[in-house]
Formats: sequence, structure tokens, C-alpha cells
Amino acid sequence: MKYEIIEDCSPYYIRFTHRGIDDIVNYSNICSNNLTTISKFTHLKLPEHQSLHMLSLTPIATQMTLMKNRVSLFISKPGLYYRAHKDGLHNRFSINYTIKVLDDECVTNWYSDDDLKNYPIDNLPNRSSRECLGFVRGNHIPLKTMIAKQNECILFNTEIFHDWDNTTSQNERIVLTLRIIEELKPHTYFEDARKILFNY
Repeated sequence: MKYEIIEDCSPYYIRFTHRGIDDIVNYSNICSNNLTTISKFTHLKLPEHQSLHMLSLTPIATQMTLMKNRVSLFISKPGLYYRAHKDGLHNRFSINYTIKVLDDECVTNWYSDDDLKNYPIDNLPNRSSRECLGFVRGNHIPLKTMIAKQNECILFNTEIFHDWDNTTSQNERIVLTLRIIEELKPHTYFEDARKILFNY
């Protein structure tokens, strides 16, 4: 088997690892080393040569057709919180590599549609996220909570409302995110990706 499952919490996430994951972490750190930004959150899309090399390092790219122009590092400053949302209009799941997670304060929560049904949803102009406007996290009990660990890969269900919370962390966080090509997005869900990767 290509992968070693660390924790299966379907339908929310599956944490796993594979041979060569250190090469992905190391190369991601090289790609982000020269970034200078004052933004609290940076979405760094890698240039083509770096994207192609990154995809060559992951066995997932031999099983799924991944976007070459959307190999991205999400870089978060310490203490950042991002409200409940679903990813882009047809993004059903994401492949996330935890590149830099230096503590146990990187928390992701998933929430039910019914629990959040009273919030207006803002579809951003580029449709990169479906946001719960006015979300108050203290008013809701998550369906599932995950604490991210460094040097792992996560099959992440982005079709369920989720937030992430680094408010008690004193460390920068870096996550590499990979997505399947646009043509496959509308009809490829978390369960499909699980079957492709893990054969169940």
C-alpha cells in the first residue's frame, strides 16, 4: 500500500503519510523561504516550474489529475482565525500537506448545514470560498474537530462547513494545498477520493 493511514475520521478527514513526504515538506519550505509579507494570511500559488516539481514528488498525482496552476501554500500568521466556510463552488475535497505546524494549537472544526442554516452565505466574486457571514463560533458545537500535526497529508472534506483556529498559537502555519482539475471537481467528492487513494 502506498499510504499509511494515521487517523480515519470520514467523512471529515483522513490523516495519512507516505514514503517521500519529507521531500515535499522540504521543498515547500524552500519555496516559501524568500517570501516577505505583512499579510495575516497569504495564498502563495507556486510558479509553473515549482508546481510541476511538487507534483512529481507526490504519489497522489499518479492517481488523480491535479491542477498544475493551483499548487498553493497557505501561510498563516500566529493568532489567526478563519470563519466557517466551504471552499469554492465545486471544490468537494482538498489534499493538504502540513508543512509547518509547530504546536498543538492548529484546530479545524466542521459544522452541519442545519446548524449554520440561518447565516447568509457570501459567494466571493472568484468563487474561491462560500462564507458564513457574521459567523459566531461560540454559538455552535462542531460535528468534528481536528488538531493538525506537522509532516502529514490530509484528505480534507471541503464540502462541509469548516473553520480553522490558530488564535492561541504563537507560530506561523504553512499548509500545501492541491486540487483536482476543474473538469473533475463537480462530480468528485470526498468519498470518491477516498476510494481512489485507499481503495475503500
